[in-house]
Amino acid sequence: MIRLRAVVSGAGFVAVALGVAAAWILVLPPAAAFQPIEFNHAKHLPIACATCHTGVVDGARAGLPTGLFCAKCHATAPAAVGEDDWARVAQAPASPWVALTRLPAHVRFSHERHVGAAQLECASCHGDIGTRTAPVPRNPVRLDMSTCLACHRRENVTEDCAACHR
Repeated sequence: MIRLRAVVSGAGFVAVALGVAAAWILVLPPAAAFQPIEFNHAKHLPIACATCHTGVVDGARAGLPTGLFCAKCHATAPAAVGEDDWARVAQAPASPWVALTRLPAHVRFSHERHVGAAQLECASCHGDIGTRTAPVPRNPVRLDMSTCLACHRRENVTEDCAACHR
């Protein structure tokens, strides 16, 4: 009798642990990202997103600018950024920015198909990030399968699993 209770309570523990793990993945927001400097998207709004985010119109992925790219326009530190922080970012050969959007490896997504061909605005998936005056800790729009399916249904485009899943 005592052994049976231990097995049942062990199974109950496993069920609770699996439930918590599922909630963690499906419900809770992704971890907050810390950006290297206070970047103001709103000040850059007159510039097309594709200027800094290469590949957004004609590639599968939208890139993040390198510090060297930013330094082409900003020879000196922007007013809200300290000289030391700017020197570190401006000299970075790789992008110092932390990506806010990560898709699972089994998901195929092409910016070219969505922004280039379908002419969707960046705000469709990235919310009001273009008008933000400070970095956001996570993408303002939670991108998951239900978000994507809702858009596909609204736009009357394919819902075929193989179109988006490997």
